[in-house]
Amino acid sequence: MDKISPYSGELYEGPIWVKDSLYWVDILKGEIHRLKGKEYKKIVLENYVSSIQPHVNGNIIATSGHGLYSINFEKNDIHKIFEVKDWDSRNRFNDGKCDALGRYWIGTMNLEEKYPTGGLFVLDLNKNYKKVLDGTTISNGLAWSSDNKKFYFIDSPTKKVFSFDFNINEGYLSNMVVAIDLSKYNGNPDGMTIDSEGKLWVALFGGKKVLRCDPNNGDILDEVELPTPNVTSVTFGGDNLNILYITTAKIHLKEPDKNAGYLYYEKTNYRGTETNYCKI
Repeated sequence: MDKISPYSGELYEGPIWVKDSLYWVDILKGEIHRLKGKEYKKIVLENYVSSIQPHVNGNIIATSGHGLYSINFEKNDIHKIFEVKDWDSRNRFNDGKCDALGRYWIGTMNLEEKYPTGGLFVLDLNKNYKKVLDGTTISNGLAWSSDNKKFYFIDSPTKKVFSFDFNINEGYLSNMVVAIDLSKYNGNPDGMTIDSEGKLWVALFGGKKVLRCDPNNGDILDEVELPTPNVTSVTFGGDNLNILYITTAKIHLKEPDKNAGYLYYEKTNYRGTETNYCKI
């Protein structure tokens, strides 16, 4: 397990691989980072940046503050494309991803990380913003099956990964069930990705691990150990999508940790899936 980020962050999250570049955020600092080969670049927004996705126009879309922003890394250009009007001040945005049609699905979380004030929302191609799930505390990892018939979602304090039937044409979720129960593990499930075989890779915040899980029967198939406890998210990248990129955080640590807050990578025998592009 090797470090790839040149610097450490407070709360590295949301890694994505786009063409030949690795992007990730530092949520609390409002930073978006990019590694393109050996070239490193950072752009800073005025508020928290909780998730990022590529847009079909070549920009990066970020969930930040109370809205979504379009960022052109080459021109250092940042502009708002959508703002949520009725914002619940108890919450902030957290994890978010686009589905195969280009809608942006965004979870919110309780700022105190204690109360079920959050939810899951979707911004569709006509910029209609609607609540899909209610009563979450820390909305986290999202993933879709390759046939787009299943949607997977994490509410971290439950220590579970939930599965839904997904209607991609309507953007509709139904039949929620527990796919994976991680109660026996230290830490809480955080960010998540899916590989080409339909298996979920789940980061354990406080658990020092990434787990490869089978959502069909709940089995744990593989584990990747990290040198620091607060593992926040995971994605596949590289030319063959076989490199696992893993973000970590310094927050909530009781003692200094020289390995905390870096982005790590490891070559695997598995292959990830392509990142969906935003079309809003």
